[in-house]
Amino acid sequence: MSKINIERADANFKYEVASHPGAENIKKCFSCGTCTGACPVFRVESDYNPRKIIRQILLGLRKEVLQSKEIWLCARCYSCTAHCPQGVSFADIIVVLREMAIQEGYAPKNILKKIDEITDCANEFRKDCINRITGNNSLSEHEIVSKVRTKVAGLR
Repeated sequence: MSKINIERADANFKYEVASHPGAENIKKCFSCGTCTGACPVFRVESDYNPRKIIRQILLGLRKEVLQSKEIWLCARCYSCTAHCPQGVSFADIIVVLREMAIQEGYAPKNILKKIDEITDCANEFRKDCINRITGNNSLSEHEIVSKVRTKVAGLR
C-alpha cells in the first residue's frame, strides 16, 4: 500500500460526499469488504475495489478518487448496497463521485451519456444471449456479435 501524503488530503471530502442524497451513510463504513465481495465488476476487473474507493474518500483523497477510472466502472447493480451490513449505498456514492468528477473537470461532460449507452448495449447483449440459450431468439451467435460490434463502434 502506498503512503498517504497528509498535505494532499481533503478532510472535508467525506462530509461533502455524505451531504448528497444516498451517500449519507458513507462514514458508517468499517471496511468489511462485503461490497467488494458482492461486486460483479470486481469479478472481471480485479483492480476495481469498492472498499478501497470508500477508504480513499474517508481519508480525503479527493483528487485520487475523482480522477480515477474506477468510479466509471461501477455497473450500479446495487449488489454492494444489498449486502452492506452498515447500509452504505456504494452505488449511490458512485453517482455523487461521477457528478463531482465532471463538475471539477476530471471527466468530460458527455461521459454520463456514453456510460448510459454502454449500459444499454450490455443489457441488450445479455438479453440476446439469454434468449439464444433459452431458445427464445432467432438470432445466430454471429448476428448477436455483429449487432454488439456495430453498437460499440457507435460509442467512439
